[in-house]
Amino acid sequence: MMHIGWTTTETREDAEKLARDAIRDKVAACARIDGPISSFYIWQDELKKSEEYRITFKFVSDRAETISAWIRENHPYKTPEWLTTICENISPDYLLWARRVQGSGNASPARGENAISLSKKGTQLLKAKKYAEAEEVLLAACEIDPENPYILVGLGDLYREQKKFDRAISHYEKLLRFEPDNVFALRGIGDAHRGLNLHEEAIVYWKRYLECNPKDLQVMTRVGDSFKKLKNLKKSEKYYLMALEVDADDRYALLGIGTLYYKSERDDKALEYLERLLAIDDRYVAVLTMVGNIYRRRQEFDQAIAAYSKAAEYEPGNTFALYGLGDCYRWKKEFDQVIHWWSRILDKEPKNQVIHSRVGDALLNLSDLDRAMDHYEKSLAIRFDPYALMGMSKIHRTRGEFDQAMDCCARIISELPEHDRARAELAEVCKAMGDPERAEVIMKELHK
Repeated sequence: MMHIGWTTTETREDAEKLARDAIRDKVAACARIDGPISSFYIWQDELKKSEEYRITFKFVSDRAETISAWIRENHPYKTPEWLTTICENISPDYLLWARRVQGSGNASPARGENAISLSKKGTQLLKAKKYAEAEEVLLAACEIDPENPYILVGLGDLYREQKKFDRAISHYEKLLRFEPDNVFALRGIGDAHRGLNLHEEAIVYWKRYLECNPKDLQVMTRVGDSFKKLKNLKKSEKYYLMALEVDADDRYALLGIGTLYYKSERDDKALEYLERLLAIDDRYVAVLTMVGNIYRRRQEFDQAIAAYSKAAEYEPGNTFALYGLGDCYRWKKEFDQVIHWWSRILDKEPKNQVIHSRVGDALLNLSDLDRAMDHYEKSLAIRFDPYALMGMSKIHRTRGEFDQAMDCCARIISELPEHDRARAELAEVCKAMGDPERAEVIMKELHK
């Protein structure tokens, strides 16, 4: 990478001396002088205006600290201006030139090295994730042999790994112009387009790759993933199944097709593939929660609990697993277990209104009225919650606090006039108060 830095001087002579000396000392690759310019600033509590000359320095990143110290030591001002910024897009040739004139980098190509040896060295540096050094060596190799496939793929892979996808694509495309069936470039450029969320373009290149390498199940799976992103579920399914024909136990293909069926609510198919994946490796927490959700939808609660429990074992704070467990036990009317699992969510998310209300309901079912009321009040402190008010009304009714119970129902009906459960609860309050006639009127209105 490169930086640009700026400073100013009072005279052109000082500016030229700084520029010339910076190049001579190799703290910068280039220096440019502008001016005179007008500068306004505060100095010793007074507004000042002066004519100055601005010097713009360009230098490679590993000289940033060196030039900062050099400016402090050589600048004629006591407090010199020194501002720098990082360049994001740099011509590879210009960067290579800058590195050469500054003598920068420990991986600088030695004299006499050829493109092949440089390519090998760059690949080794890339594997070691020494990206800056790999870039320098591969660019040097590309200057010697600009159409070498290994070098162009190396540069594409280098930039792709750093998520500089546009730059990666440019190198892959250069190679594909004169070698259109290069499998490394086709696979890499597909991955780079996927990195940019350009799934249609990625699929085009991956299909070309599969024509050359038809048994690559990883690329088949990636095509399936991209079609799924594009909501083309039939083609997505096709490519996952193609991958599974190559390897029936491929985890990525099983995950892809299982998730596809899960999201389209084809539960039998989803279970078939997701459970095949769990038979190979049951540590996929997201898969365990999906399987739990399917069984919970079917009201097969014991199977759901087994899946959620395994997910919570591997990831104790997983909210989806904890919620699923609580909900299964709610249907089984095992309210102690409901409170246990949902309270673990509240330990992480004390402002989770829905869980406060539902824990309150579980405590109400256990006749633990004080703790239930506490959770309902916490829910209402977050925002309006008709379910918390319903629970509070039941507690007040149980305690014979009829005015408070009616107030809770009235609060719901004022916000939600058509809330049938609130009106039914109001009728129950009236019955408990000894006013069955009013309760009957309310229920008749409810059933109109």
